[in-house]
Amino acid sequence: MNANIRDKFQAASAITNVASTTGDGAEDTPTGPWDFRFIRSLKSLDRFDDVGGCVMLASPGMLQNGVSRALLERWCPDPKNGVVITGYSVEGTMAKQIMLEPDSIPAVMTNRNQGGVMGGGKREGMNERVMVPRRCTVQEYSFAAHVDGSENREFIESVGAEVVVLVHGEKHNMMRLKSRLLGLGAGMKVFSPANCEVLKVPFRREKVVRVVGRLANEVQMPGSGEEEGVEGGEAKRRKEGQVVSGVLVQNDFKLSLMAPEDLKEYAGLTTTTILCRQRVTLGAAGVELVRWALEGTFGGVTIIPSSNSEDKSEGNGDEVAVKNGGQEETVMEVMGGAVRVIHRSPSGEVEMEWEGNVANDGIADAVMAVLLSVESSPTAVRQSAQAHGHGHGQHQQEREKSWDAFGDSPVEDEKMDGKMDRVLEEKSARKRNPLADVTAEERLSRLFMFLEAQFGEDAITPVATPRFVASNGHSGGEDGEDEGKVAALEIARLHDLGIPVPGLEIKVDKHVAKVWLEGLEVECGNKTLGDRVRAVVERACGTLAPLWG
Repeated sequence: MNANIRDKFQAASAITNVASTTGDGAEDTPTGPWDFRFIRSLKSLDRFDDVGGCVMLASPGMLQNGVSRALLERWCPDPKNGVVITGYSVEGTMAKQIMLEPDSIPAVMTNRNQGGVMGGGKREGMNERVMVPRRCTVQEYSFAAHVDGSENREFIESVGAEVVVLVHGEKHNMMRLKSRLLGLGAGMKVFSPANCEVLKVPFRREKVVRVVGRLANEVQMPGSGEEEGVEGGEAKRRKEGQVVSGVLVQNDFKLSLMAPEDLKEYAGLTTTTILCRQRVTLGAAGVELVRWALEGTFGGVTIIPSSNSEDKSEGNGDEVAVKNGGQEETVMEVMGGAVRVIHRSPSGEVEMEWEGNVANDGIADAVMAVLLSVESSPTAVRQSAQAHGHGHGQHQQEREKSWDAFGDSPVEDEKMDGKMDRVLEEKSARKRNPLADVTAEERLSRLFMFLEAQFGEDAITPVATPRFVASNGHSGGEDGEDEGKVAALEIARLHDLGIPVPGLEIKVDKHVAKVWLEGLEVECGNKTLGDRVRAVVERACGTLAPLWG
């Protein structure tokens, strides 16, 4: 023990011994736990007089080297001596091995202190392992300030731990504790990873999201007035299938779902909208050709009035042209307003405007590709042709006697003036694009064309009877009249949905397959034919449907 610490303890004990002072002023011999008359602190074994009996507290506790290992090798041959292990012993150390009471132990400190140097520079005893006999007693008394296995188990049960990770212990004892913990049941997971082993522990907990702001008004809560008169089962299914979309905001461990417009009020966040613009000049393609190409790729294109017009707008049919600073502007919206295309003539400048996001950026790239392809196509040259009032004389007569560009038929009967008149008529009276605003009859005709190419012209016939009437069959009397009325109502409903006929019938040899157009369902007794018809119908829908459908 350090001398300074001993002096402090003795000074403290002097105060407690004042009461034992005798009348003549002499003090009794100090007694109690602070009496250090028989305790000394040694800095090394060189100052230790190994005479008589004593108790030595030495470190390290694993007895691998140092003072404790030197005393063990010195005292273990005498049966009057003893070793007391007072703490945890690591596997593979001398403290762990000596508890098994071996007959001898290897001499480590003795060879190091007394080994001489022999010829050739080799130490004595390097090739021979010196063993020291062990005759001393060995005892183990745990002074460790740790809980034991029972106390660990009681603590784990009291806190109700779901996952337990065992570390810092002997592998054998940890496996024993793991087996006891797993025997408790209750779904407890116990892990005992080795050193440097990665352990992944999953944590699952229910996350509750609060819907706030204007989005909360759109959520259908139980007991709302809208559910009156609806059966309980149907109302429950409607609430479970309700889809709520918004922005999920996490603040610490609280989750809130809100509309983007409410971010500033409920989350303190500001939103920014990026408006993108891109301009390109088309020298040959006019507004009609631009609209034709956009409708052929994206479907219906909406023409809207310009908001920054200075002059009065002039409308002709579904087209709206705005004169602004000498330029005639035509504003078109693609994909429901995702991208706005502004065409200015006669300069030919086309401006695209869209709100920057992932979807709109992709649509804008597609619109730009359509505009550039239209500008470089031969159609732009034909559409940009203009009529003229002068004649060509002899050149015109020679051209009338010549053949057309393909060399198939003479053009003597066609006059140039009449040809230019027809061009002007087609330009003035704008025709509908066959790829935009397709009617139900046209869709059915295209489907017929696709199926006839696969199964033959005589194999496709329309089905005039609705599906449920055809499956139930017709009967006479009042039931037949009722079925006729129901069939008429069903056909009217299908017409309102844009379906001209209930279905199609396809005959291949002796097998018949029916395709019901409302859900594109295929009915066929032959599985092979049914799968083929179903594949052809799906391919037809993918081929004939526009990109926006």
